[in-house]
Amino acid sequence: MKDLPLSSSLNYAAQSWADAYPLSGHGIRDRPVLLMGGGSYYGRLFGPQIVARCSNVIAVADDQATESNLYGIPRWSFEEFRQRAPSIPNAIALDFWTGPLGEATLRKLALDGKIESADFVVALAELDLPTVYQTAQDMRARTIARQAEWARFRSELADERSRRTLDAILLLRLTMNRRHLRPVHASMEDEYFSLYDTDATFHLRDDEIVCDAGAYVGTTVRKVVAATGGRFRAIHAFEPDRENFGKLRDLDLMRIQGLTLHNAAVGDYTGKISFLQTGTMGSHVDESGIDGDTAVTRIDDAMEAVTFIKMDLEGFEARALSGAENLLRKCRPRMAITGYHYADDLLDLWALLKRLAPDYILRLRHHSSFYYDSIIYAHPRETSGNRAN
Repeated sequence: MKDLPLSSSLNYAAQSWADAYPLSGHGIRDRPVLLMGGGSYYGRLFGPQIVARCSNVIAVADDQATESNLYGIPRWSFEEFRQRAPSIPNAIALDFWTGPLGEATLRKLALDGKIESADFVVALAELDLPTVYQTAQDMRARTIARQAEWARFRSELADERSRRTLDAILLLRLTMNRRHLRPVHASMEDEYFSLYDTDATFHLRDDEIVCDAGAYVGTTVRKVVAATGGRFRAIHAFEPDRENFGKLRDLDLMRIQGLTLHNAAVGDYTGKISFLQTGTMGSHVDESGIDGDTAVTRIDDAMEAVTFIKMDLEGFEARALSGAENLLRKCRPRMAITGYHYADDLLDLWALLKRLAPDYILRLRHHSSFYYDSIIYAHPRETSGNRAN
């Protein structure tokens, strides 16, 4: 296995990213395929989709799983992989690592088995499978189409870590190589705000009025309570999915003073909207749907004041921010806004924030080893940076 060279930064001056970062095919459809770490988080999420599109998957190598078959494919132990993989002509192993230890383990496994390996993202690209809501190839093409805008966005980010993070996110899209993300990876513990003494993202104060837009089952609400020691003024949690909201209601058992739960989506108007109810984190607004029977509200109409906005709305963030225009200008809250569901999200959010909050400072962090969890951290210039306390 030969390591792909990694660039320390992205070449924004290249005449065309399509030419500067060409893709070479791995022939996933035409070669025997082995799934390394196929029982991992990414393996269980994307392995079945790859198996469904690719009839030549031989085995799933995983020492943590207990099933004899995964996704209808025989499971091998890592030792079986070392013994059997070298005898399969022209085989390629797809690597599903989720973190540094997994990456090191699976890379050593491929070396021991003397077999070519590739990141599973290349299979998503060649098999025309989605990363989030768009395919890897579509993410790449849409990123290339707005090359000049990415350079301008980069120039307005507030710190070097943000600029390196943007480089890594775009290099993943252009090269299908997740290893670009390793040097900029931000801890999931610091996502939206931190419980601990770090300046990676934000810290919460004891007088916060929090808007949790996309509350799911209450993970962020619980984190707010922990981060403030229960000393906050108010939390408004918005969750439109009925099944998720039922689980969110479990927070009532904690008798959290100042918590208001809204079984509604947030958007740029108040009324009804078509929403795809899945009972998962992937529930989302689907305006192509026929029945608009889910409540939707502008944040401006649901709250009188706000000091902190967390927003994860499966690509609907820009519409929801537009519905908070009055509160943004009146209260000047700090914001942690996801921007990864679609290729254009980060640029569209940047353009919107320039209009709604032109003097805000923007930082960018990425909290996963995949396309997920790119977050814009925005705060008014007069506050004290990332810690903003």
